[in-house]
Amino acid sequence: MNYAETSQDSLDPSLHWLANYQAELVYLDQKTRLGKTRHFGPLRVQRPFYPEGHQCAHLYLLHPPGGLVAGDYLTISLLLDDGAQALVTTPSAGKIYNNITELNQTQKVRLCIKDQAVLEWMPQETIVFDGAKGELITQVDISGSGIFVGWDIVCLGRPSSEDWFAKGRIEQSLLIRRDAKPVFIERNRIDAAQDIMQLKAGLAGEPVFGCFVISAEEDILNRVVQLNEQDFELLQELAGTGLFAVTQKPGAVVVRYLGACAETAKKVFTHYWALVRPHVNQRGACPPRIWNT
Repeated sequence: MNYAETSQDSLDPSLHWLANYQAELVYLDQKTRLGKTRHFGPLRVQRPFYPEGHQCAHLYLLHPPGGLVAGDYLTISLLLDDGAQALVTTPSAGKIYNNITELNQTQKVRLCIKDQAVLEWMPQETIVFDGAKGELITQVDISGSGIFVGWDIVCLGRPSSEDWFAKGRIEQSLLIRRDAKPVFIERNRIDAAQDIMQLKAGLAGEPVFGCFVISAEEDILNRVVQLNEQDFELLQELAGTGLFAVTQKPGAVVVRYLGACAETAKKVFTHYWALVRPHVNQRGACPPRIWNT
């Protein structure tokens, strides 16, 4: 299994705390099973749960330190073989802490989804503390009729504690490819010292932003993008004073949230997921139990 990022090899372990997790999920005897795994450092998964039958495995990705400090460098690689289905989440919010050094705090995720496989990548939000220097990179490679459903929610500072994101930066990138051809590319650089924090064409003064992407065959996307008036009104009600939008692009449907509260972003995304999941993988919503703790 040679699909993980290898750039950790060039880093000085005396300056960087390295952690890596690689896993392969296979569909065998009508059950999605955890196959070959490899890890070092503080990254693990709990044994798979099967709250909705053996075809779809629920995995909780664990990072016991709970956050990234200066020099931390995490890589996560998942490969879903043909026909495998998995929902992957985290037990709590990720954190990128204050950093007084020049070393970045980095997380790289590589997700490979083979033909007829379905991956729902649904981590809890990432909190970027004042003074952080974060780098979040996600690459998704899909083959054939594979399906990707995934979101990313970022909270700048801790608004509920009036601990604002006044200095530091966060860099984000998301690349989704199907059969080696890009279908969605997004790159963000949020610097607390720049106008993007306040501009209406940027974050408009809001501390929380999120992106929820579904990449599937066009007939599936045509169904998931259609919201009736009642569903749309409920999503607006859940968003409150925040903003959300649903857009269909070639090869992807994109849902965005911009507002004041990470919990609100999760409610909007979770409700949209519940609405469209039957069209994506013929399943009703089955939220991970860990979300209730």
